[in-house]
Amino acid sequence: MNLQQFFQILRARIWVALMVFALVVVGAMVVSLVLPKQYTGEVVLTVDAKPVDPINGLAAPNVLAPDYMTTQAQIITSHNTALNVVDALGLDKLPETREAFIADTQGHGNIRDWLAKSLLRSLEVEPARDSRIINLSFTAADPQFAAAIANAFSQAYVKTVSDIRSNAAQQNSVFFETQLKTLQKNLETAQRRYSDYQREQGIVATDERLDTETQRLNDLSSQVVMAQSQTYDARARARGDNAPDVLNNPLIQQLKSQLAQQQGKFDELAQRVGPNHPHYIAAKAELDATRTELAELTRQYASGLSSAASSSASRQASLTGALAAQKERVLKLKGDRAELDVLQRQMENAQRAYETTLDRYSQSMIESRAEATNISVLQAAPIPLKPSSPRMLLNLALAIFTGGLLGIGFALVFELLDRRVRSVRDIEHGLGLPVLAELALAPAPVSKKRRWLPGRSRPANPALQPA
Repeated sequence: MNLQQFFQILRARIWVALMVFALVVVGAMVVSLVLPKQYTGEVVLTVDAKPVDPINGLAAPNVLAPDYMTTQAQIITSHNTALNVVDALGLDKLPETREAFIADTQGHGNIRDWLAKSLLRSLEVEPARDSRIINLSFTAADPQFAAAIANAFSQAYVKTVSDIRSNAAQQNSVFFETQLKTLQKNLETAQRRYSDYQREQGIVATDERLDTETQRLNDLSSQVVMAQSQTYDARARARGDNAPDVLNNPLIQQLKSQLAQQQGKFDELAQRVGPNHPHYIAAKAELDATRTELAELTRQYASGLSSAASSSASRQASLTGALAAQKERVLKLKGDRAELDVLQRQMENAQRAYETTLDRYSQSMIESRAEATNISVLQAAPIPLKPSSPRMLLNLALAIFTGGLLGIGFALVFELLDRRVRSVRDIEHGLGLPVLAELALAPAPVSKKRRWLPGRSRPANPALQPA
């Protein structure tokens, strides 16, 4: 079907289209006039974007996020918010409300729940896109009732948000209060263990024993090193008769020189006299006496050096033992200090946990008593002066548009049910034969009809009668 065929069908079925169009328009007008008038109360709410919570100092959630605004809209349309509206206005105590409840439910169920569901059916909530604005509207037959319910929903929404926050804070405060008791016991136990261990080990806050014992350990370590050096030197010097100190002694060197002189004289005398000569015997006795004195003196000096080396070794051993004992003492003090530090850290951690929980408990208590929210009523619902429905002009426009579409549709349906040949294309399309020629017929002349007179018989076929 082309556009020309469409207009030909529409022109041929114009009365059908006009009839359907008129029926739709008249029906819409009648319905608009018959329907009761409805009034809508509108409230505008704003959600403040607070970067930091003034109570706990934490960053507030991103209120510009779509899910946040959608959540707020769902809170407004929640059953709990509607129940708050019912309780705030006392709707469940009105006689007419009870009569309507009994008529609808035969007295089964809860009237508050029934009222809440009824109110939610006429409530509309629409968060503004890319904004912190929420539009709340309620529609009813009474303009004052519509405005009152809309304002009540806004106040109930603020109260619901405040209750949610305060209830959560109250639950947190109960939890923190329970934890505080446990943490306080832990803190007392840690403090008692710390003080008991400090008293048992004799450690005070300004104790300097570890520093003193460490200094003493360092001194003993230096003394041991020095004693080791002295012992090594004494042992090096005490090497018997050939020790350097023995050989370099002036008295021993003097005796050695005297012995050498006497040995020379004795050798010279032995060449002149025999062994039985008195001078020979006297010289030999003097030489033996000098040798004995030199040997005794050398032995005494060597024995003194050996005693000095032994004494130095004993002192070194004593200092080494003292150093080992001092190390044990210092290590024990360090171990006591380490254990005390562990107990102190445990006490500090318990103190820190207790103080942190106490702060959170205080914040939760403040939050549970705070009623401020980040929601404000930007515009309360005034009493509507004009009905919101039915909208006569809008319904008329929709009826005209819908009637036009339905009229055209019915015209096409009638054409499909009773197909007519209205153009050459219809013949070609319907019969599948080409059209060779198209004759244009002149309009037939209008014949004058003969007046029928009474008493005469009416012709059988008036078209065959002469003009």
